[in-house]
Amino acid sequence: MDAYVKYRRDYSDTVYNLIYSFCPDSASTVLDVGCGTGLVTHHLAGYYKHVTGTDKSPEMIDAAKNIGVHTISFVVAPTERLPFENGSFDLVTAAAAYHWFDYDVAGREIIRVLKPNGKLCALWKYAPSSVNAYLPAFAVENLQRFIPEIPKTNKEPVSKDVFSRVGFTKVEIKEFDFDDVYSAEEILGYVQSHSTFNLLEDVQKEEYKKLNAKSVEEYLTDGNFTFKSRMQIWFIEK
Repeated sequence: MDAYVKYRRDYSDTVYNLIYSFCPDSASTVLDVGCGTGLVTHHLAGYYKHVTGTDKSPEMIDAAKNIGVHTISFVVAPTERLPFENGSFDLVTAAAAYHWFDYDVAGREIIRVLKPNGKLCALWKYAPSSVNAYLPAFAVENLQRFIPEIPKTNKEPVSKDVFSRVGFTKVEIKEFDFDDVYSAEEILGYVQSHSTFNLLEDVQKEEYKKLNAKSVEEYLTDGNFTFKSRMQIWFIEK
């Protein structure tokens, strides 16, 4: 949890401007599902007046409550069982979270809590050169020394069908490439915050950290690591 809180990054202004263009009314009621430590939730609350964040992890929600200055409602709840009335929200967001959900159950719950003209925005960044995970190539190679076949968080890739089969009628995707620049400490800390880190036993984690600390030196320029990344944003409507 410490690594997650310290090294996870917010998204760029470009990403948020696209979300605000998708749902421009600042008076909108917004639900951020799978909110984790609340980075996105707090950013959204700088634009929207009514923001709620949910996550199934009490530890994540506790961390979310301890950052930021905005008044936000945080609720411990899985996206598959949202404790809200039908038609409660204008916009639901899911940042780096949708792949964790049961697509059909969570999708129907999101449909249920959205207003008749409600919208869903699902977003994540990934490494085009990596294996189904937002990890640097060197970290993937080192991880595969312990886990040759890295398990997927959800066996079915996210596709338009994932959303249309639960009742959404319009799905659009926008992507753009960007360079995410980290110090050596930051990228190594990020790797430890990734879900794959917890697939390892304690002894393996220490060895993995040592391997990554050695490997990253080959990729540093002026002490920084440039993570070639791609942003993908799904704009979905009822």
